[in-house]
Amino acid sequence: MNRQLDELIKKEYHHLGSTYFNTAYFGPSPYSAKQKVSRALQKELDPSFYDYNTWMGISERMRVLIADFLGTSADHITHSTSSSDIINTIANGYQFKKGDKVVSLNREYPSNTLPWMLASERGEVEFELLELNGEIVPSVEWLKKHLPKETRIFNISHVTFDTGKKIDLLGIGRLMQERDILFVVDTTQSLGGMPITAEELAVIDVLTCASYKWILGPYGHAFGYFSEKAQKLVQHTTANWIKSPNSKVVYSLLDYTTETLPGARKYDRGQASNFLAMACLEAGLEFLMAAKLDKIAEHNAKLRDHFLDHYPKQKFELITPKEHMGNILALKCKNVDSITLERELKFRNIDISVRQGNLRLSFHVFNNLDQVETLLKAIDVE
Repeated sequence: MNRQLDELIKKEYHHLGSTYFNTAYFGPSPYSAKQKVSRALQKELDPSFYDYNTWMGISERMRVLIADFLGTSADHITHSTSSSDIINTIANGYQFKKGDKVVSLNREYPSNTLPWMLASERGEVEFELLELNGEIVPSVEWLKKHLPKETRIFNISHVTFDTGKKIDLLGIGRLMQERDILFVVDTTQSLGGMPITAEELAVIDVLTCASYKWILGPYGHAFGYFSEKAQKLVQHTTANWIKSPNSKVVYSLLDYTTETLPGARKYDRGQASNFLAMACLEAGLEFLMAAKLDKIAEHNAKLRDHFLDHYPKQKFELITPKEHMGNILALKCKNVDSITLERELKFRNIDISVRQGNLRLSFHVFNNLDQVETLLKAIDVE
């Protein structure tokens, strides 16, 4: 880690009260969020003479920041409350034809399955969960053989929440383009801990990301990227006055129109210019952009690899395949109950998760090698 990044991390994460390896559960916001939220709270306490355009402009300013973070145009970005809500937007707005299928994988995160299950129950589309049946990840060649020809949408996580397996975004995305399938990718467990390259983004039709994990933002906010293709195929099915072009002028609100502001703004949730949530999100994004995602990914991989070189292999089985790793590691305990070990680590002020019976470790930018050593000693128990 270079000195400049090291100083930035010390400044922004001196407040963490534990040895925290649990970003896959909830990402801690940088300290600058406290100052930004405090200023926003002052407006909540006393909104006297708060300019309308300044207030309503918060969501657009954050849209531009998210677009810069992703390396795209603000016209492709929408504000939402969760990844599930963005998937619901697609499920409710895509014009399916008889026989169309939406496909995901069995054991996907519920955000990427439940909206499609509900749409299927309504009889709007057939939803299919593919079984990997021994495959580690869905490779391009495997998908060529197993993806139904009726598939119109393929919805998958970039990195799985429970095992940390990372898919080949570029290869799969190119296959989806060849087959004219809408490629929907949940990046909640990757983006912020690693970048999405310009080449990868170019093959994604809809990207979803909950902001409270690796983005280090607030709970209750998510953002989506919608390609030009996706914007043409997915209608907006909800109305609110904020996304009306007339919302720009408070004196013309009664000039009713179902027109929307341009681009993916038509999918925006209501009340997107939330003082407090957006202040917290701004702090997380500004920190990540200052630290630079490529440097963060390099740092996180160094911590992960140090752990892998030294963990007690006689006591744990590595679940995450080495050739498909992101920031998350899953380990199966051989000689001790995982819940018991989680409780023991808590007593030692080490914060981790247990998912599907396995230990889940998340390595992010605020962690360091000394903390990894502390973790290694703590899990090497009799």
